[in-house]
Amino acid sequence: MYYDYRVVDEEIVDLPNGRLVFKRVSKDLLRITKDVNGYKVSKVLSVGRDYTLSLRPIPPSGISLNVDYILIKFSEPITLIPKSSAMLEIKIPPDLGVFVGNSLVDSIPLSKVKYALYGPPDLGVLCRYVDQGIINTVSPKTLGSIKIIINSVLNTMLSVGRIVIPINGLITYLTYDDEVFFNVVEVRVTDKNRIEVYTKDKPSVGEEVKFRYRSNGEESTYVMMYGA
Repeated sequence: MYYDYRVVDEEIVDLPNGRLVFKRVSKDLLRITKDVNGYKVSKVLSVGRDYTLSLRPIPPSGISLNVDYILIKFSEPITLIPKSSAMLEIKIPPDLGVFVGNSLVDSIPLSKVKYALYGPPDLGVLCRYVDQGIINTVSPKTLGSIKIIINSVLNTMLSVGRIVIPINGLITYLTYDDEVFFNVVEVRVTDKNRIEVYTKDKPSVGEEVKFRYRSNGEESTYVMMYGA
């Protein structure tokens, strides 16, 4: 799926949840048609015959809505004993980015797209939502691995069943074996209603990568004030 294309006439790319079609309109124009999750949309780009289109994994985004966070619900809650830490590695679906050179020109979800509100209606944040039900609909080869390190300084036990991560702080890595990884996320629990989430500029994988993508180039932080 993560290939490069120079479109002379037409190229069809099968996706886990639909297909992507590149169709040459003229020597200077190219139509991209996305038929994904039961919705079909297209647009025409000024991409000439000499340009190369590249398909690469990118962090999940809001797609049709402008959201800044992704909410991941764990398959089962993790109970942290007092003053302890835990590392978990979970797999979530990335989005698919269409690049012309270094420019991202389109994005396609590789899973069902759902949203969830974290917090109360008047103060909460809208998030791209991922749970085990969504993950199970995606081929394991499509999923990307993300490492989450949780540290609790509490003197009491606390159950953690979800995490809210800033999308702008996420990085995707593609290895030479076409495996997808995200950067490390660190979580610091200082109170049952204060969970600090940090995205770190380091990959969840130790092997060499051929592609790295980040939307803004900065580590990001979000403080969960409404419990985990």
